[in-house]
Amino acid sequence: MWNKDKSILLSQILIKICYVGVIACAVAAPMIVKIYDDKISSSGADSVYTPLLTTLYACVPPAVIALVCLDVLLWNIQKNKAFIEQNVMLLRSISYCCFCVSVIFVYFSILRPFAFAIVFAAAFFGIILRVVKNCFQQAVAIREENDFTI
Repeated sequence: MWNKDKSILLSQILIKICYVGVIACAVAAPMIVKIYDDKISSSGADSVYTPLLTTLYACVPPAVIALVCLDVLLWNIQKNKAFIEQNVMLLRSISYCCFCVSVIFVYFSILRPFAFAIVFAAAFFGIILRVVKNCFQQAVAIREENDFTI
């Protein structure tokens, strides 16, 4: 039977897989970007090796920060501490990471317009997280008010 503990465990496993994925992508990025650039250059387009590699490496710190925040958030939820101020701060940090990735990809989208999809997706996720953060913030206020009620 599926329950809260199994759901949290699955989420924690997926976060660990994402850690490995970010590290693997960071290590393999030069090779992957080179393959992509060779295919693009063979069609007569300008090389995007350096701008794309710079963009991808600039996205690694926000990705790692977001994963760490998600990890801490899940640990708090596992300890039945869902509506606390720390979780609000973690959600805020994750949303900032999304906005940061969005801004970073604006640079590359000037060279390759298809990257605007990443700009909009990251910004959209950042907005969704801001809404969830506001819900958590309201829940924290209600919980604190209830704690003071006799």
